[in-house]
This record gives sequence, C-alpha cells and structure tokens, in this order.
Amino acid sequence: MKKIITIFISFFLLCCQGQKKEEKKNKAQKEISKVEFSDNRIDTKDLILLNKINCTQESNETINYNLNCKNFNVSNTLIEGSDINKYELITFIFNDIEKAIIRKINNEDLETSSPLIYYSDTSKNYVIFFPVNGDHHFGWKLYLYKNKVLYPVGQRIMYWKPEYEESDISYSDILNIYEGNDNIVVEIPAKYVIKDDNDYKNYPNYSDGKYFEKGDNLNYEFPISKIEYYKKYNNGLFEGDYNKMINNKIIDLIK
Repeated sequence: MKKIITIFISFFLLCCQGQKKEEKKNKAQKEISKVEFSDNRIDTKDLILLNKINCTQESNETINYNLNCKNFNVSNTLIEGSDINKYELITFIFNDIEKAIIRKINNEDLETSSPLIYYSDTSKNYVIFFPVNGDHHFGWKLYLYKNKVLYPVGQRIMYWKPEYEESDISYSDILNIYEGNDNIVVEIPAKYVIKDDNDYKNYPNYSDGKYFEKGDNLNYEFPISKIEYYKKYNNGLFEGDYNKMINNKIIDLIK
C-alpha cells in the first residue's frame, strides 16, 4: 500500500512540474509576442511631431547619394574591405564636426537609400530615416544624432501592398516621426503596407521596437533613454557611430 501511495505522489509531482514548465513556456512565448506588438496605445498628442528638413540631392545614382542640407552634408560610400567583407560608410559633415556611420554588409543585409532628415525644435536633435534599397519599398533604419553622437535606434522590414508597389508614393509622402521624452515613434498609414508577411522572418535582425495600431496608422515605438552608439547583431553584422567605435576599440580601422 505504501509503495502505491509513493508511486501516486511521485506521479502527481511530475505532473505538476510538467504543468509548471508548460506554463513557463507559454508565459515566455507571450512575453516575446509582447515585445513585437504592444497593446499600450501611446497618444501621439503627447508627442512632438518632428519637422522634415528639405535637402538637395546632388547625385542621382541608385546606390551612392550626396545630400546637401542646411547645416550639414550627408553621403555614402561602399567599401570592399581587406577582410573580404563589404562595408557602407555614411558620412555626415557638420560645420563643427565630421561623423560617420559604418555598416558591415553581407548577403543578409542591404545598402541604404538616400535618407530623410527630421529635426526637433525642442531637443535640437536630428532623426535620420534611412530607407533600405530593395524591391517593393523595402525596410528602413532609424538613427538619432544627439550631443554629436550618432545612435542606431532601430530597424524594420516593411513590404508595401501590390497596388502601391509601382506607384509614385514614397516614404517622404506618408511618413510622420514623433519625439517623446524617452522614445521616438514612426507613424505610417496601414493601407500602404503588408502588416504580416512570412518573408519578414527571413530578417530576424530587423524587428527592433514595438508596434501598435492607432486608427488607420501603424506606429513603431523605439526607446531612446538607454541606447548605445553601436549595435552588434547575432549574425556578426554591426553598425553604429564609426568614430566612437574606432576610438573605443570596438572595431579596427577599415582599410
């Protein structure tokens, strides 16, 4: 009889442990999904709409660009490194300082297109929105220029719906960028983009930030209170403020 009771208790404990493991697994999956999609609706009335700066495009090349803006110039160069890797160097020349973004590229990544520049009259910071070269109005990268440092804020993949792929609509026509005390929000009308697509899974490094739906728009929220001046991804790619990475020996000088 004691043996039967012992077996029964052991079986009961194993069932409890299994149930707890399953609960932990489900909880972890829910937490992962919360990182991607947020139920917390941020009211854009509490945010500051940033001003888009008009810049003059001096180069019509599809890969390389050269923009003249009011207080600075921005251009990009593709570099074949001695380590057989490919790099994109994006250079900002201000009146008092020259800064650069370095991006290591392989087949999993793409070069950027000419950026859209936004400015905050409140914080005096610049937000730089880089569309990524690719078919069907592909993804984008977001940078913050603050206190003479270039910060990689986040990036997303975004395919446009077939009816808009061949249209003249561009990001500059539909994009709004807002600034809060500790975040940046990118707002894009939902009607232009495919919200869920299996191809997104092929770019796991392009899922920064949280998104939520507000009316007819998709809003992508990126925290900026604790951002670093560089990012290094699991697949070995990196990007960030080239000058600071060199000075802090994060990377070697690209030759």
